[in-house]
Amino acid sequence: MQIEEILIIKNSHETYGISTHDISQISRVPMLMPLPLRPEGVRGLCAVSGNIVCMIDMNLLLDMNEVDYKADKSRLLSLNGTFSSNALLVSEVYNTVEIEEKNIEYINNENDPIIAIYKYKDSLVQIVSLDILISRIQKVKIQEKDIKNGKVKVEKVKEENADKFLIFSLENEKFALNIEYLREIVLADIKITEIAGSAPDVLGLITLREELLLVVDLRTYYGFKTKNSYKNRILVASCDDKKIGLLVDEIIDIKSYVSKDVEYMSENFQSNKIAGVIHDKESLISFFDKDVLEKLFDQNEAFIDSKSTNLLSYETQENVTEVIVFKLAGKEYAFNIESVAEIIDIVDSTKVAFTNEIIDGIINIRGQVITIVSLFKKLNIETKINEDSKIIICNIKNTRIGFIVDSVSDILNIKVDEIREQEDKLFTNVLHLNNGKRLVLSMDIDEILSK
Repeated sequence: MQIEEILIIKNSHETYGISTHDISQISRVPMLMPLPLRPEGVRGLCAVSGNIVCMIDMNLLLDMNEVDYKADKSRLLSLNGTFSSNALLVSEVYNTVEIEEKNIEYINNENDPIIAIYKYKDSLVQIVSLDILISRIQKVKIQEKDIKNGKVKVEKVKEENADKFLIFSLENEKFALNIEYLREIVLADIKITEIAGSAPDVLGLITLREELLLVVDLRTYYGFKTKNSYKNRILVASCDDKKIGLLVDEIIDIKSYVSKDVEYMSENFQSNKIAGVIHDKESLISFFDKDVLEKLFDQNEAFIDSKSTNLLSYETQENVTEVIVFKLAGKEYAFNIESVAEIIDIVDSTKVAFTNEIIDGIINIRGQVITIVSLFKKLNIETKINEDSKIIICNIKNTRIGFIVDSVSDILNIKVDEIREQEDKLFTNVLHLNNGKRLVLSMDIDEILSK
């Protein structure tokens, strides 16, 4: 490695040098946002030239006391190349110097960040390799929690291999349905035709897209009190070419859980109304999947016809788009469900200085830093947070972005004939639902973040 010019840095009583080729700019230290569970050597996040970067403390990586970032002489070095998402915090910037080959001595030590010694005036400057220095940052280590499984033991998988669940409430209890079996969510204020002589938990039949669909009240099925509300929803669940509607009190969330957080009940479990429990932070959530659905189908087989051509599963239909519908200032909008990672309750965000005006701040979810973008500001709507407000977290180009919305209404499957294209960069389509009586604007997430 041939070094032509270095920036001399003074840390404590030592003098170091970094190749100017790796440095894009030098600035005063901006406002720092510390992070919990941060790796050793990382101080937190900050904003530089409108971008959020990770602040790395040079002293900590060299086994010295951390830099006082509030000191007058401390500086932040923005980095180039593969390290451009990071900035190096140093105690003092002294000078830039062109290298004279006769005064530099290279050191061949593979694991040491000091790769050369340079004689400058009456002092010796230790030249640092950023590649080796930053490689010293240690990953956060979180102790794993072993969960015993009543059924066949499930092998541990990587964090990214997770199942999505829809979280909903029955009275004051949380339940979950594996989203693999969820086809759509519809409003509960729909005409239901009662069936004489049916079980107490059977509400009756509804017509959904010219199909007859049996609706079961899960609150009665699980022995909870029933309370009609505008928040009530019908979950359309399906497996093995059979469908059923499940009435619930309220939709709470969509979340992903790795297999170690999902505990199945043993085979000899007395009740087969739940498949198991999810370990969610400090609480347990009962969940059900195919086995429980099949029991519901068996109990109501007289009203469910799996051979009907109208009851083919949604996977066999062509040209169907799945969307999540939400509200902003009383109007309905939609995102493509493929972009949605999860939905969480509203939490306070931390402001970051010098960022774009549509960025509300950042939040920390399970050790991940997520930028919150304001749709209210993007659409020039007054920001109002209420008890139903949610944050929809989306995966966009390998980055997790959160959007605050007033409430989440539905998850729907949209047919081609219900989509109308329009010439608008932000709203690419208008969804014509209920024979055109309900219009929903479909948003292009990439366009929201284009600036």
